Amino acid sequence: MTSEDHLKLERMFKPRGIALFGGVNTPGSFGHLIMMAQVRYGYSGRLYPISPKGGTVGDYRIYTSLDEVDGPVDLASISLPARLVPQVLRQCLDRGVAGAQIQASGFAETGEPETKALQEELVAIAKQGIRVVGPNCFGIHCPAGGITLLPGSDFSRVPGGTALISQSGGVATDFGHEARRAGLGISKLVSYGNGCDLDAVSLLEYFCDDPETEQIGAYLEGVSDGRRFLEVLKRTTAKKPVVIWKAGLSPLGRRAAQSHTGSLAGGEAVWKGTLRQAGAVMVEGLDELIDALCAYKYLKTRGRRLAMVGGGGAIGVFTSDLAYRYGLEMPTFSPETQTRLREYFPTPGNSMANPLDTGTPVLAVDIMAKLLDILLNEPVDVIVIMLLLRPLEIEIGTFAGMMGLEAPPSGQYLRALLDAITALKGKTDKDILVVFDNRAHMADELGVEKTAREWRVKYQEADIPVFPDAIRALNAVRCQVRRND
Repeated sequence: MTSEDHLKLERMFKPRGIALFGGVNTPGSFGHLIMMAQVRYGYSGRLYPISPKGGTVGDYRIYTSLDEVDGPVDLASISLPARLVPQVLRQCLDRGVAGAQIQASGFAETGEPETKALQEELVAIAKQGIRVVGPNCFGIHCPAGGITLLPGSDFSRVPGGTALISQSGGVATDFGHEARRAGLGISKLVSYGNGCDLDAVSLLEYFCDDPETEQIGAYLEGVSDGRRFLEVLKRTTAKKPVVIWKAGLSPLGRRAAQSHTGSLAGGEAVWKGTLRQAGAVMVEGLDELIDALCAYKYLKTRGRRLAMVGGGGAIGVFTSDLAYRYGLEMPTFSPETQTRLREYFPTPGNSMANPLDTGTPVLAVDIMAKLLDILLNEPVDVIVIMLLLRPLEIEIGTFAGMMGLEAPPSGQYLRALLDAITALKGKTDKDILVVFDNRAHMADELGVEKTAREWRVKYQEADIPVFPDAIRALNAVRCQVRRND
């Protein structure tokens, strides 16, 4: 990517002014919703709604043409019928607008000759000096630039190091919300749809050299230039991690991808081999994409040796099965360590070998801290703490009473445990992650989910990753390990 093109993308992500075309004075229309999303998100630049009818929308003047706009315009948002888009894009090119996001559909994704010709017209205009996101997309989101997607007015406003390239607007939207929950700050997010100009390859090339981006996720249905994609991907993975959710790998998926964004999806074996060769990690689904990126953000080691701590024999057996299936290891604790652990569990029935079965989901925090401190001496890379939130929230008094302990509210327990884990992290280079396992699904147990969501944020603010179950936790570790494979 040339320095000039890089600068154009910078202007698009952090625009001084945005021109908005299409239904700006019609509440509920795509163009009006996009404009209101910027207002609600807090965009501080100039908004220029444009319609031949003129008038006002809210407190904003509606300009009858781009020629009337007197301030700088770095980004155009176009939500007009497809047949009108080329003319408006030419106007933006002539005005010196850096780039446009074209939300309008009705181009190559339909498979019709006339709509394919319309998209080729956009390609020809873009080659003259304006960068294009879309068509058939949701556009771009950038907290540092104060701009967002149509459904993204409630995305986090705090910039971070994670970028997403998405061929799907829905995936981009879901990612924005999930990233906020998972504590992944976003540098930039692009829903590029048909990718007539800025596609997966060019966006990956941009993010490779973007100093604000530390790791990259992608949802792809297909690429137009496989050789170039592989070349750019290899260069990027040498500098920062890349996680790719490749959709459309089955015959049915390939058919759906063709009608969604007009992409040629390619075969599963080819993609798996290509991504492995390039050093990217391949995942399936949004959950795996989020979890892998969380692993890259929070976990420092790439080791595969685990120690698991939690109440319940079945949990330990299940976690051990998962570790084996995922190519991870759970080495048996040394005899010395098992002897020290046994001091806290004098009666039979608890395994001290790894996993460490604490026997109760509500083990006193001071005891838990001592157990974890002992495990720091073991040759493991990651310590996994399993917390069963339902008994913690609903039956904490019963479990604590059986042990002769005071029954604090669950929030106090989780706060004390957070403090203990934070102190331990300062003593070791091992990773510590937590699982908030929630089996409370009845309407009168909604407090458990509230607790999980509130405290997940607090733990992640302390750089302690939290996962909703053992499968997602261990799969995240596996994704981290696969960067070495």
